[in-house]
Amino acid sequence: MKELSQLFISLVIASLVLSACQSQDPFVSASRSLVVPEAAQPRSGVYALGYTRVDEDAPPKAVVDYLAAGEALIRFPYHADGKLTFAVKVENAITVSLWMSAQQGDEPDQMKRYPGTDWYWITYTVPSAATLQYHYNVKTAQDERLTLRDPLNRAVSATAPYESLWSAELDKGASRFEYLEVPYEIPGREKPAGYAPPVLRKVLVYLPPAYDMSRGEAYSVLYMQDGQNAWDSSTANYGGWKTDRVLKDLIGSGRVHPAIVVSIFNSSYRSEEYAGAGFAAAGRPGGARAAEIAAYYRDWVIMVLKPLIDTTYRTLRDRDHTGVIGSSYGGTVAIYWSLSRPNVFGLAAALSYAPGDEQNLDGGMTSLCRDQYLPAIAAQKIAYPRIWLDCGQSGIDKTLAPFVSALDGVLRDAHYEAGPDYHFELFPGADHNEAAWYRRLPAILEFLLHL
Repeated sequence: MKELSQLFISLVIASLVLSACQSQDPFVSASRSLVVPEAAQPRSGVYALGYTRVDEDAPPKAVVDYLAAGEALIRFPYHADGKLTFAVKVENAITVSLWMSAQQGDEPDQMKRYPGTDWYWITYTVPSAATLQYHYNVKTAQDERLTLRDPLNRAVSATAPYESLWSAELDKGASRFEYLEVPYEIPGREKPAGYAPPVLRKVLVYLPPAYDMSRGEAYSVLYMQDGQNAWDSSTANYGGWKTDRVLKDLIGSGRVHPAIVVSIFNSSYRSEEYAGAGFAAAGRPGGARAAEIAAYYRDWVIMVLKPLIDTTYRTLRDRDHTGVIGSSYGGTVAIYWSLSRPNVFGLAAALSYAPGDEQNLDGGMTSLCRDQYLPAIAAQKIAYPRIWLDCGQSGIDKTLAPFVSALDGVLRDAHYEAGPDYHFELFPGADHNEAAWYRRLPAILEFLLHL
């Protein structure tokens, strides 16, 4: 046993000696010196192919004229001669930096301060077909760190988080988006008890091609529900409706009038806001409160959002040029708004309509249409809204199709007839999702915005 212990100690000592010898071996040291250390990657100043920072002492003259006196009428970012200049005014800043999607470094580029002002600027060369998402990072004298969208450029990307967007195509009159956060309150009116949605409502506004070029033209407006799903959105389970792509094709081929689309994001109170009136008509528990919430949401759009849109953008404000589109309970909104307020919404598209009473074929919103809204329209002797009503026949839509057909029967009894002002259709194989609604959207927009 003693001999084994001595052997073990000898092996350990030998191992340590060998290690020590190896660490001092000149060949090992020399071979290590041949390994070229990896160069540290720059943390800024690395860009996608075709992009380069321009290191000049001053921005282009048109930008100088604007920063110095605000006299030049130019659009920001300023694009000329293959160069793009960003500018932002920030008070009490220590540093202002620009992050853009073409950067491949770890840090944004620090902007230069224009002498004697609170303006910061930076210039790049860009490819002829450049498209950039960007924002500004600000460090203030109070050590606040802020992220800003560009106040001089209201265009944003249609996908979260709604970064400022610049594209060479915008200079040629391409469509664009603007992002709004609108106070969600009706002055002088309290919200229903227990109804506490966010204080700001998110809205994405689509402006059609050449909107900025055709200064004298006004446009129809379509208000879309589930607004975060209206575009090619990663937030939608099936990729969104791609409404901008559809409109680009329809407008480009001359099949529809150009229009403004206002997509309103839903909230955690989606069911009540969209189908509350139907819940109340169905006698559901809490239905009366849900109806109040639905009425508040509708009236906020009419009394707050629509006036804001009409004063901010060039719109055709009358009922014949104002529409509402939605699917599922969003389709309930389309029916609810257009038939309860036909003097405001003369156009409606209800896809995969759900009445809020999925037990009784003639219950919920369908019963309100039959017993209240349609008789009131007839009594007022005003034109019925133009309505598109549809449903798929697969999955959830298979269960909804009989309810949609029941509403079709109510509308026909009220003298709606198939034609330019009314369209009803069931789609075999279509399920209850954005992919199915996207496929129907071209025909729907042609119906609502026909030439």
